[in-house]
Amino acid sequence: MKFFSVLLINLANRLSEGFSSSFYKSQCAKHNNSANPISYFLGFLASRRSKTMAQIRKMDCQVVIKSSADEFYNAFRSKPQFLPKMSNGLIKDVKLLQGDWNSVGAVRLWSYASEGKPQMVKEIFEKVDEKSKTMVYKLVEGDLLNSYNSWRNIITITPVGERSMVEWTMEFEKQNEDIPDPVGYADSLIALTKNIDAYLLNV
Repeated sequence: MKFFSVLLINLANRLSEGFSSSFYKSQCAKHNNSANPISYFLGFLASRRSKTMAQIRKMDCQVVIKSSADEFYNAFRSKPQFLPKMSNGLIKDVKLLQGDWNSVGAVRLWSYASEGKPQMVKEIFEKVDEKSKTMVYKLVEGDLLNSYNSWRNIITITPVGERSMVEWTMEFEKQNEDIPDPVGYADSLIALTKNIDAYLLNV
């Protein structure tokens, strides 16, 4: 513990050297930490973390469908190459660029329509939880990233009585505060969900 404390003090002192003396003193005075470089260092890290986390926004949308949770989940989990056919024109095409269609780590290129405009996105199939029927997709290229620094789509399908609930969560970081919330994209996800539900009910 003593070794760790000494190491942390040295690291804090080195960090403080990167700032002007007046800046360091003003920050210490502000936080009442003038005699405690460890507190200053931890406060600095907490401040940086809160600023980073504050940039990540979330938007959710839920759709109740008539298809079973297993059917709808399997459409995304096991048959992504057939989603263009199921989408009734909303998804124009999908190409596998890396990995296997159903494997975590797969890279896929989607062409789709959002708000009536053709769009493209390259995504990584990042995570899957079979028990909760949750899948996470990280966007790495595409039109959305012209306005957002980062983007993830998370889909969870839950049984609700004789029906199912599809919940989409969009996690994104805007490039600036003038960028609007992606309401149009959320509407496209709702329309996509309804189209796939209708397809599954008629198969």
